[in-house]
Amino acid sequence: MDTLQALDKRITTTGRLQGIVKSMKSLSAVNIRQYERALVSLAAFMEVIEMGLQTALKEVPLPRHGPAAAHPPLGLIVFGSDQGLCGRFNERLAEFVRQQLAARAEPPAASMKILAVGARIASRLEAAGFPIDERYWVPGSVNGINANIYQLLLSVERWVKDEKIARIDIFYNRYEKAAASQPHHQLLLPINNEHLQTLGRQRWPGRSLPCFRIPAPQLFSGLIRQYLFTHLFRVQAESLASEQASRLRSLQNAEKNIAEHIEELRAAYRIKRQAAITAELLDLVAGFKATLRSSHGPSASNATSELHTRGEKNEA
Repeated sequence: MDTLQALDKRITTTGRLQGIVKSMKSLSAVNIRQYERALVSLAAFMEVIEMGLQTALKEVPLPRHGPAAAHPPLGLIVFGSDQGLCGRFNERLAEFVRQQLAARAEPPAASMKILAVGARIASRLEAAGFPIDERYWVPGSVNGINANIYQLLLSVERWVKDEKIARIDIFYNRYEKAAASQPHHQLLLPINNEHLQTLGRQRWPGRSLPCFRIPAPQLFSGLIRQYLFTHLFRVQAESLASEQASRLRSLQNAEKNIAEHIEELRAAYRIKRQAAITAELLDLVAGFKATLRSSHGPSASNATSELHTRGEKNEA
């Protein structure tokens, strides 16, 4: 049974843990805002790239996709997390990947190329029977996303050239304020020609038509690379924002549980302290009574003897 000193120590330790959780909550909220700002800026950058594609497509014919094979070589890029305290962030995503591939009747996992961004999602996928070919760490801030995406693009180019992979799918947790995170799937390659055709048919918004000096195919190739880079950057930023939102929700629940536990400890401390005070008072009262008995005992005996003596004299 806990003593008063033990309960007081537990209250102090739990209070410190509550302070750590509050600090982590604040950090997650700040990180969410920086990723939200990055997504807003990225939308403007994506608009510029699409305007460039609109210009280049006036002179460059769209590449034609060959007939789709029954089971084309498949590549997967899955964005997860390296750190915990974010609920079932990785578990739900790994289950979503398994369900999507099972619904599409894809070939066995051993014939796929899988790239995992995040140590925890990699372990979850391996536990589900998906061998991981490449692993990348999750960037810790917006500034680290650029280097990560460049490495991903190099892997994508190697897959396309060396492994003859015709289709690359992306799986990640989409950032949603209401639900914190939602597993989502997107196609990275081949690029949707219908979207490019729509861009090529659009009217230029300004009065003066744009011009360029480099060869149109070279411009188109560079813009497509930037298009893929921006697409992957947005997915990574959304995944990071979703991870922080899931972590923030988990920390809010943890903070609530800690607050309730502290109240329970304080209630137990008050009850224990009151019991100790009551026991001390009872000991004081018992000691006081014992002191009274010991101090008044001889005088009472003398008074009784004197009464007996007086009674005998009166009889005589």
